[in-house]
Amino acid sequence: MLASGPPQPVAAPVGDAWSFEVKWDGVRALAMLGVDGSIGLRSRNGVDLAGRYPTIAAVGPALPAAGGPAILDGECVVLDGSGRPSFDGARREGAVARFMVFDVLAWHGRDVRSEPLDNRRALLAGLDLPWLTNEIWAPSAVFDDGAALLEATAEQGMEGVMAKLRDSRYECGVRSPDWVKLPHRSLTEVVVVGWVRARSGGDVASLAVVDAAGGALGTVGSGMTQRMSAALLGVLGGIGVPGPDPTLVAGEAAAALEHRVGDRLVWVQPLLVAEVRHLGRTESGNLRQPTLVRMRPDLSPADLPGIPS
Repeated sequence: MLASGPPQPVAAPVGDAWSFEVKWDGVRALAMLGVDGSIGLRSRNGVDLAGRYPTIAAVGPALPAAGGPAILDGECVVLDGSGRPSFDGARREGAVARFMVFDVLAWHGRDVRSEPLDNRRALLAGLDLPWLTNEIWAPSAVFDDGAALLEATAEQGMEGVMAKLRDSRYECGVRSPDWVKLPHRSLTEVVVVGWVRARSGGDVASLAVVDAAGGALGTVGSGMTQRMSAALLGVLGGIGVPGPDPTLVAGEAAAALEHRVGDRLVWVQPLLVAEVRHLGRTESGNLRQPTLVRMRPDLSPADLPGIPS
């Protein structure tokens, strides 16, 4: 079951019919518990995640009370040093993943998807998941005050909040208005240092950008319209350069981008500023889920703090 997009502006729905959870910054997965204690861990598109998260998949024998077969919905999460979820933290050596459980599709061999969400959550109440699994599995905490949770998660630098109707049924494959995601998205002004041609047609597929300190942030393609691409082509075509500005783009980051994109990448003089909406940064420094909001012709890179003039 998928959540619908956030209202604009982002705000928590009001009323006792709604409950709220932290929006975990991880990988969504279904855990299928067998009667023999085995666990299958599958992503939204059916990929086997047991190899990627072996500690999560290994707790099956510790869950005899589940009485399998059962299917639980949750998020595979890796916490950073501050205890906050880190989307790409699984790449760190020694990182331990945890499974935050927020729903139940089947329990003791019974399909419970048609039951209200509060009833499905209650099925987990008889299991002390943290104790049984040595803190590897845990139920996702539920809150009544969505506005307060939004404020708290913003202060802690977390991804956002999920709002769910307490009586919602579990609808597989449906993006339902009964579940609403409320992400914290930041606006950042970035400097354009290159662009990537579309695989066909020659349009602007994405922009290579750096932050106000000159650190590479990756590419931004979401939000690029045909009209914006056409307008940019007229400008970008006149400011091309053989390679990236060495004062703005670290050599390793530039080389990695060139390797990934190949000859579709065109470096340009760092003259243009864009405004990007995103969900923070990955551990490698790239923007997470960036969307191009608009170009900022009223600003030059010298107007941004940290960019050398």
